[in-house]
Amino acid sequence: MTVDFWVFRASKAAGRLATTCKHSTDKRSSIMQKRMMPIFALAVAIVGCKFDKPVVERLEISVPGLAILIDRKGNGNFKQSSTGKSGRFLLSADKWDALRDRTEPFRLSPDTIPSSKILEHLMHGSRCDGPYATDNGGISFHWIGPSLDQYYDVDYGCDRERYKTRNDELRSILKSLPVPEPDRLP
Repeated sequence: MTVDFWVFRASKAAGRLATTCKHSTDKRSSIMQKRMMPIFALAVAIVGCKFDKPVVERLEISVPGLAILIDRKGNGNFKQSSTGKSGRFLLSADKWDALRDRTEPFRLSPDTIPSSKILEHLMHGSRCDGPYATDNGGISFHWIGPSLDQYYDVDYGCDRERYKTRNDELRSILKSLPVPEPDRLP
């Protein structure tokens, strides 16, 4: 259902509530009811409305030596730079939805970078607050859509013990795709 429908229903409900409360003779109570109607209508609309995820037209995944691009119809392709191997694949609608759902928590992460900041991020590198191991590779996601242009970039060498669960999930997402193994991932 659309937000407009819920706002309409909420307005009608607020109107019924105000009508049933009109028996009060106190003028301040009546004024307060009229002021509260829009707030009540908005609250009902928000509670009753399901917020949809933004449309992802394309998902780009990059790992050392492997670039993957998948569109929202499930058409995918990859290029492995170390071997020169490239290929195409097709994800079913269910598999695309599952991939979208599995990557959504990372897209919503506070570590996600808007496209306007990616160059700055790449120039300065990732910040690591814990132990750091070099040459461990990493993974990045780039979600692209009509109102979406976000990056999520992980360096597997940053505090591996603390981020083990996250890193395992990111590897699992990659392994769920019909693509070759990337180069240099622990």
